[in-house]
Amino acid sequence: MKKQIINFVKSKAFTLAETLIVIGIIGVVAALTLPNLNHATGDKEKVTRVKKIYSSLTDAVDRAQAIYGDCDTWFNDLGAEDYAKKSERFAKRVTEFMKVSKVCGFDAGCFSDSLTLWSDGSECELTTNGSLAFAYKVILSDGVSLGFHQEISDSRKILVIRVDIDGPNKGKNQLGNDLFDFVYVYEATSDGFVVLAPLKQLWAGPAYNDNNVPEYFSDNYSAAWVLEFGNLDYLKCPDDLVNGQTSCK
Repeated sequence: MKKQIINFVKSKAFTLAETLIVIGIIGVVAALTLPNLNHATGDKEKVTRVKKIYSSLTDAVDRAQAIYGDCDTWFNDLGAEDYAKKSERFAKRVTEFMKVSKVCGFDAGCFSDSLTLWSDGSECELTTNGSLAFAYKVILSDGVSLGFHQEISDSRKILVIRVDIDGPNKGKNQLGNDLFDFVYVYEATSDGFVVLAPLKQLWAGPAYNDNNVPEYFSDNYSAAWVLEFGNLDYLKCPDDLVNGQTSCK
């Protein structure tokens, strides 16, 4: 009886060669699928971070306005070209309602010193700190870097917030990947009224054109795109994002 059982087990067992072949197949499949899985997981994490900082900034601006009045009145005592003072005041009033771990002010240290990349991977001519030379910079307790500055514009009053979702020492330092711009717009109309655009209309938006069709992606629209469509597919298939397409085929 024992001999019959042993023979039965032997007849059902895999040989060493068969086992190695199966392991090899599993290894090939894993090598092909894991990078895509990791990339997708990474994109979802970035989308979550962008949405979180957007929510935090919106809440902080609303709370600051509840204390200090409408944003358009914050700079009434400052000159038209006092850009640095406006940047600092804007930053301090907003971050008063956020958890800040480090304040760099107008100095380096809160953003990477490496060259900023466009979404297509090409290099910008300025470093992040160089392009934000007049920005008041901080790092939040969760590691997110923020740079606040008053945009120099003759036609619009624009407050820009540059965000590095993974801080100065991680990520690619690439627009639309880990760098995103949020813009708070307040404009005087012909009637003298001030229009406060929501943070989502950050140079980033809206992501739809006048015909309610998603616009072709550009670096300036990445924040709105992520908020609206929940992906970073413009980094993977920008040529597909036309005629209403909002994700890779």
